[in-house]
Amino acid sequence: MKLASWLIGGILSACHLIQLAWAEHLLEATSLVPCSDNGVIGIDYFSVVFTPSTSSVTLSFDGTINYSGYVLFDVEVLVYGYSAVNTTIDLCTITTVSGLCPLSIKNLEIETATFSMSKDLVSNLPNITYTFPDIDALVRVNMVSNGTSEQISCIETRISNGKTVNQGAVAWVLAIITGVCIVTSVFLSISGHSANTTDLNFRTLLFLSFMQSQAILGMAAVEFPPMAQSWTQMFQWTVGIVHAEFLQNICTWFLRATGGTASTLLSESGKESVYLAKRSTEGLHRLLPRITDTTVNGTEKTVRGIERVGYRINIETTNIFMTSYIFFYFAAFCLIVFILLLSLGLPALAKKVNSAKLDRAAGACTERITLMRGIIYRVVSLGYPQMSVLCLWEIVHRDSPAEIVCGISMWLAMTGVLSFAGLKVFQRGKASRFLGGSPDYTLYSDPICMTKWGFLYINYRAQASWFMIPLIAHAAIRGMVVAFSQPNWEAQSIVLVVVEAGMLAVTAVVRPYMNKKANGFAITACALNFLNAIFLLVFSNIFNQSVMVGAIMGVVWFLFGATFTLVLLVWLLIALYRAFAVTESVNYKRLSDNLSTFQQPENRMETELMPLEKFSRGDISPVSSRWRIDESEHARSNEVLGAHWQPSKSQRADEAPPVFNERSPTPRSLDNFMEPTLPLIPGSPDNRGRRSPRPPD
Repeated sequence: MKLASWLIGGILSACHLIQLAWAEHLLEATSLVPCSDNGVIGIDYFSVVFTPSTSSVTLSFDGTINYSGYVLFDVEVLVYGYSAVNTTIDLCTITTVSGLCPLSIKNLEIETATFSMSKDLVSNLPNITYTFPDIDALVRVNMVSNGTSEQISCIETRISNGKTVNQGAVAWVLAIITGVCIVTSVFLSISGHSANTTDLNFRTLLFLSFMQSQAILGMAAVEFPPMAQSWTQMFQWTVGIVHAEFLQNICTWFLRATGGTASTLLSESGKESVYLAKRSTEGLHRLLPRITDTTVNGTEKTVRGIERVGYRINIETTNIFMTSYIFFYFAAFCLIVFILLLSLGLPALAKKVNSAKLDRAAGACTERITLMRGIIYRVVSLGYPQMSVLCLWEIVHRDSPAEIVCGISMWLAMTGVLSFAGLKVFQRGKASRFLGGSPDYTLYSDPICMTKWGFLYINYRAQASWFMIPLIAHAAIRGMVVAFSQPNWEAQSIVLVVVEAGMLAVTAVVRPYMNKKANGFAITACALNFLNAIFLLVFSNIFNQSVMVGAIMGVVWFLFGATFTLVLLVWLLIALYRAFAVTESVNYKRLSDNLSTFQQPENRMETELMPLEKFSRGDISPVSSRWRIDESEHARSNEVLGAHWQPSKSQRADEAPPVFNERSPTPRSLDNFMEPTLPLIPGSPDNRGRRSPRPPD
C-alpha cells in the first residue's frame, strides 16, 4: 500500500510539472521566406515571439529594405491550410519602432522591439494552436502600397508553439531497448537457445530496420510538414547521427587536420537566421540549391535533406559523415568486445559449473576465428543501411580528401563483405539442392556455416534463404538515391516510390520468413515504407496540390508510424520477456545411417528434412512434438528383439543381443545437437515422417 501511494503521488507530481511546463503558451518564428521574387526585402536575421497571455510581440530584425513609401501589411494566418486569421496592419500605427512610416531604402536593424496586438485578433486563434505538437501554421504577409493598393512584395514565415513529437527521452528508451535485445539475442545464440534466439533476433531486426527506414526517408530533400519532419528526426540515432560535444570536437579536428574547412552554420546561427526547409505553399523553392539565400541580397540560409537533419541535432554539416562513421565503429567495438569477453568467460565458467548448456556454449566458443567472422557479418549487416547513405553522400559533399577516402573504402568493404556472404549462402543452398533436393541439409546442419552466415538467413524459410540478396540490393539502391539526388528532390521522390514498391512486391510474393505472423509484420513494414515514399512524392509539390493535402499527410505519416512502432515495441518486449523467462530442455537422437535418403531423393518424402530447418530455429515445440523419442518404447522394442535372439554356432553364447537403430548409447540433447557430420534429425516412436531403418539380413 505504501508503494502504491508513492507511485500515485509521483504520477500526480509529474503531471503537475508537465502542466506547469506546458502552461506558458507562445508562438515563435526564426526565419522569413519570400513568396515573390522581386527582391524588395533582404533578410540577414529575423526572430519574432508572440505571447498570447500578454498579447505582446517581441521582434528582432536585421536586413535591407529596397522600397520607399507608406506600406500596409495584409497578414494571413494559415493553420493546416485553413485561413484562421486575416487582418491588415498599418505600419504607421507601430510607434515603438522608428523608420517604418514611411519606409525608405536603407539597412534596417531592430535589436528588440515589443508591441501589443489587439485582443480580438488573439481571440480568433484556437487553443489548439498553442498545444498541438509540431503545428503546421504559416503566417503570410503581403506588402501593399497605402496609396495605390499595389502589391509590393510577399514574405511568409512558419511559426512554432514549442511542442514537438521529437522527444529525446523516447529516443533514448528505444535505443536502450534495441541494444538490450541485440545483446540478449547474441547471448542466447551462444548459449544454445535456438528458439528464443531466432524469434528475438527477427523481431529486433524488424524493429531496428523500420526505425532506420523512417530515419533514411527523413533525409530526403523534400520539404516536410513539421510533424513528419520531427517524427523522422527522432530516429536519426539509428543511423549514427547523435550529438556529443567531445565527438564534434574530434570530427572538427580530423576535418581540419586532413585539409577540410569546417562549416560555421551553427556558430553563426545567432547572427543569421536558418530556415529548415519544410513544405512550401507556393512551390517557389524547388529551384533553390541545397544551401542558398532565401531572400535576395540576404544572408539567411535554407538547409534541407541530410544537412537539415544535422542542423536540427546541433551538428555542423561538415561533421555529419564523421559523426556517423565514428558512431558505427564505437557500436561495433562494444558488440565485438562483449562477445569476445563472453566467449572467453564461458569456458572458464563451464569448468566450475556442471551444466550441459554451459558445456555446449563453451564448445561453441572454442572456434574463435569462426565466431569472429560471424560477429563481423552481424555488425556489417546492422550498419550497412546507414553507411550506404552517408558514405555515398560524402562523395558528393566532399568535406575533406581523407573523409572521401574513408567513405569510399567503407562502402566498398561493407558491400563486398555482404555480397560475398550472400553468394556463399546461395552457393551452399544450390549445392545442397543438388545433393539432397533441399537446402536444409547444408545450411542448417553445418555448425560452421551457421556460425558464419546463419545470422543472415536463419530468419527465412530454407527455400527462401537467398532473400538476403534483395535486402542488400534494396539498402544499396535506396542509399544511392538519397545520397546522390539531394539537389533534385523531385527525381529523388519518384525513384524512392519505385524502389519501395519493388521491395513490397518481392516481400509480398515470396513471403520469405518462417511463419505467417513474421511475414505479416514484414509486409506491413514494407507497405508503410511504400506509403511514406508516396507521401514524399506529394511533399515534393510535383502535383501542385493544395496546402491542406500536404498538412494532413504529415499528420497521417506520424499516426501510422507511431502506431506500428508501438505494436512492434510491444511485440519485441514479449519476445524479450520470453527470452529471460522461458527455458528449453529437449532430448535428441541421432538419425541412423540412411545414406539412401540423400542419394535417392525420389525414395523419401519432400518434407523429411524440414524438421532440421525448424529445429535449428526452434519452430517445433520441443516438448509436445511428435518427433520426440519415447525412450521407454525404444527400450522395450530392443528387449523384444533380445528375447527372440538365439546365438548361432559362429557366435559366442555370452555375447549380448544386438541393438538395432542405436548408434549412440545415450540420448542426445538439444544443447549439443549440431555437429559437422550427418544431419541430426529427431526420431519418433513410430518413425513417422522419415524412412524406417532397414531390417537385419
